Amino acid sequence: MDEALRQWTRAKTAAMGWTDPLTWDPLPVEASHRLFYRVAPGVPRQGSDNTSLVVMLSPPDLENNDQFALLARVFTAGGVGVPRLIAQEPDAGWFLMSDLGSNHLADVYETHSQDSVLPKVIETLTCIQQITNPAIPAYTPQRFRDELEIYSRWFVENLLDRTFPQTRLEECFEHLVANTQSQPQCCVHRDFHCRNLMLTANGDIGVVDFQDALMGPAAYDLASLLRDCYYRFTEADVTRWREFYLSRTTLAVDRGRFPEQLDLTAIQRQLKAVGIFARLHIRDHKSSHLVHIVPVLDQLRDLCRTYPPMRELTVFLGEIRSDAASRLEELLCAP
Repeated sequence: MDEALRQWTRAKTAAMGWTDPLTWDPLPVEASHRLFYRVAPGVPRQGSDNTSLVVMLSPPDLENNDQFALLARVFTAGGVGVPRLIAQEPDAGWFLMSDLGSNHLADVYETHSQDSVLPKVIETLTCIQQITNPAIPAYTPQRFRDELEIYSRWFVENLLDRTFPQTRLEECFEHLVANTQSQPQCCVHRDFHCRNLMLTANGDIGVVDFQDALMGPAAYDLASLLRDCYYRFTEADVTRWREFYLSRTTLAVDRGRFPEQLDLTAIQRQLKAVGIFARLHIRDHKSSHLVHIVPVLDQLRDLCRTYPPMRELTVFLGEIRSDAASRLEELLCAP
């Protein structure tokens, strides 16, 4: 723990009436270089704000801290429940923020609360889609191609040690990219899934990990939610919540094409995710996401089977399924 960050936090919280010693609890992180700590006053003081806060250490050479701070303000102004920035030193990568709690959307899946929470989540999604700001860049076709290359390079070539059949799958990949451009473009969070959505103490939806938002395809965030890499909805539930979204959105989506657009968007995103999970292991020495690769590959293959333009990708996923399962079992069982 950086002592300078501790001193900075003590100074900021002292101005709020907090007293030492502060309690510091590290929080789990996803695929990020950032570190998070929940802090609280050691001795609560009457009349002061004694609720916990979150300290984020975000390496400025690895993370775009200016964009994080800007989008925090933009999303807040748009009515999205992102953490409130209380103090910041972007050049040092230090941020003191409100605490959205520890209850994730993943915690309510398959509980009695799921049906009451998901409408709120989709309303939050539609709120994000209404945000416009010149500081939010476009999600370009080339960026989608680059993301597909993460899959081919890091998963197929590096993790499985296979030659990626670029020519064979080029038409499939270009179809996926073209699908992203066939939809209305809006603000997309880009990681709108059950681990980045929080249920706050007052029942609202909190949103984290929003700093990479772009202006992209309307189906993207809904694909992240309903075709999650960490939880698999039944097809009946996918249909149910997709129709709920369509009843709420104000975007000019093609309702007849939207189910296919949603699934093709999910295929592109899941391919990228598999590549990122492999890259986390190989480059960043983080094996926490390896366990999710085979379930995502299986979901991918099931999705691809539905759409004739994905035929070659369906076959390829079947060809590598056994090798992938064996390689991942080997890695997960390694000491």
